[in-house]
Amino acid sequence: MGIPVKKLKSGFALPELGLGTWGMGGRHEPDSSNDEAEITAIKAAIDAGLTHIDTAEVYGVGHSEELIGEAIKGVNRSKLFLTSKVAKENHTCDGILESCKKSLKRLGTSYLDLYLLHHFSSECPLDEAIQALDMLVDQKLVRHIGVSNFTKEHLKEAQKYAKHQIVCNQVYYNLQAREPESSRLLEYCKKHDVLLVAYRPVEKGKLLEEVPPLMEEMCVKYQKTPAQIAISWLISQENVVTLVKTSNPAHLKENVGATGWYMTKGDVEILRREYPGQAAVPEQNRLG
Repeated sequence: MGIPVKKLKSGFALPELGLGTWGMGGRHEPDSSNDEAEITAIKAAIDAGLTHIDTAEVYGVGHSEELIGEAIKGVNRSKLFLTSKVAKENHTCDGILESCKKSLKRLGTSYLDLYLLHHFSSECPLDEAIQALDMLVDQKLVRHIGVSNFTKEHLKEAQKYAKHQIVCNQVYYNLQAREPESSRLLEYCKKHDVLLVAYRPVEKGKLLEEVPPLMEEMCVKYQKTPAQIAISWLISQENVVTLVKTSNPAHLKENVGATGWYMTKGDVEILRREYPGQAAVPEQNRLG
């Protein structure tokens, strides 16, 4: 059985759980020391049903995309959903067109299912960046467009310029990191047919280190692990999907086990209100 999908009113659909690849192939510079294991991990994730693979040109300065390209050789392209992102320093029209072509080459594919502006850029005009994304759709190099780390106001501005629907905003959101709620971004996305793609669902494992009694109660009730509850809390919400990153087969199986069932609305709201440690997002992780 595949991963369930969330559908917008427009018909756009995205799996509720996808594979994040930040750190695979390096972070701020390429790192080839673990290539074989990371290619194996990507293949295992696809085999487990994680057909949405999320990457970016800045991940390992393109090496993450190259590893994905290796991992998907021989896989039916129509079964995959590939997302990449263009770095904010490349948000001119020419920069975006060039970045996309380079990403396609590294991934070994003729099109991206989804292409995102990685962050809002105060240096490059947003209307020009959105125009470039629209051009890529018209050229059939990209099927859908979106944004990442955008505030509600920046998302609204992007929508104003876009010819093609902006289908998602990928942001930092989990049981403790709640800026999408406090800024009313989540509410806006629900109202305006935009998916919110949450990254860091278990806060890089931090949410699993000291499990509060409230989480323990939910684990008993649903017969699930803390990681599965943290992931399910996101995907049990309207218009929210998420990304996980793992190279560990046991963790992969655990993550996939967070799908195919949902928490009650009441339990989602209890965790929203009462989960301990909700805090302001650090400056470097804030939207915009």
